Amino acid sequence: MAESRPYESPRRQKQAAETRRAILLAARQLFAEQGYAATSLADIARSADVSVPTLYASVGSKAQIGLALVPFVNEEVDMPALDAAQEAATTGPELIRAIAHLVRQLNERAGDLIRTSTAMALVEPDLAAVLSTARNYHREGQRVNIQRLIRLGALRKDLDPATAAAILSTMTAYEVFMLYIEQEGWTFDQAEAWLVESLGRLLLEPGAPAAV
Repeated sequence: MAESRPYESPRRQKQAAETRRAILLAARQLFAEQGYAATSLADIARSADVSVPTLYASVGSKAQIGLALVPFVNEEVDMPALDAAQEAATTGPELIRAIAHLVRQLNERAGDLIRTSTAMALVEPDLAAVLSTARNYHREGQRVNIQRLIRLGALRKDLDPATAAAILSTMTAYEVFMLYIEQEGWTFDQAEAWLVESLGRLLLEPGAPAAV
């Protein structure tokens, strides 16, 4: 006799997905407001209007909730479209503007998640590994952008690629960008404009063709 399997209706699957999302959204808000360490599972369950057992069944432990929040970063900013804008750039200034806009979008729309992930990494080894991978991905992405500048003939001739990549990676780091927002009171428009101007001055060969 064939083994019977429990049937999960589309409605039940939809309810489960909605419950999971409610939990993650509640966790995101509480982690941002209270901090990761100070937020309990009971806090998250109460905010999401579910029981703690339901929270465990839907997502898992607090560390697992933290890990489940990481993909929200790319969802918030439509990363494929931002990456495509960098790939499509045909001049150095155009690429610099695409890079700065991606950094702005990450910080403006998902800055709370990045800040939360950084805090979580201090106490959760699994999250520390995820954050380390994300930082390596960021550095590798900026090395790719330097190679794009070289192919476009736009990188300053007195800069070697390794130095240029280090400058770009550091200047576009979350911590650097957000200093201007949180400590200096700049708007995101001001910070993005500053990043475009600064990266252009530091990286581009004088007289490089401007974007149309």
